[in-house]
Amino acid sequence: MILEENQLAKLTLDVFRDQRFTQPVGRWQAQFNPTELSFGLKNRYTNEQPAGASKPATSYAGGEPDELTVEFFFDGTGVVEAAETVRARLQALLALTRFQPESHAPYYVRLHWGDFVFPGVMLSADVTYHLFDRQGEPVRARVKATFQEVVEPDDLAKTERRESSDLYQTWLVRAGDTIDGIAHRVYGAVEFWRPVAEANRLANPRSLVPGTVLVLPPKAG
Repeated sequence: MILEENQLAKLTLDVFRDQRFTQPVGRWQAQFNPTELSFGLKNRYTNEQPAGASKPATSYAGGEPDELTVEFFFDGTGVVEAAETVRARLQALLALTRFQPESHAPYYVRLHWGDFVFPGVMLSADVTYHLFDRQGEPVRARVKATFQEVVEPDDLAKTERRESSDLYQTWLVRAGDTIDGIAHRVYGAVEFWRPVAEANRLANPRSLVPGTVLVLPPKAG
């Protein structure tokens, strides 16, 4: 996609049949860009009660896929020129959650908006209709869609390498993140930005692209 100067970049969903994102089947573009993107990050822990202990011991059991929530707005009142009806645009978006016989699973999507990229699947879509015409057709609607991150097994192995008992962590870069700020939050000292830059082979460590997943090596010693 090539943008002319001053042209607005639209949030877009590239749709794929396979988990490796090699079999494209179409593209869906938002009528309006969202006003915010909401992220959800989760870890799993197990609680085991040692014999004779008054409280259980908590152990890290792994991470959960990241989640992204986006609100899409649709308008068919004529205030904004639209080639499709609200119902047609909605059906195209909701089709991403439906079972596909060819792949035996719903479609995979790569959401991108400017430099931000999020590969995943649509977990849920909550639809609210706000306005109808005289025939009962919806002319305004809002969809709250939640996407779950999909990481290829090969990529997961690269970003979560194991060295003896030490585990590599990962960090999803967001707008405003800096490499020294990440180092301070993870390691407690800004000087650890250099091992992070080396582990990720960053050509320009001072310019992080939102949506990038960084590998965070274990702290030496």
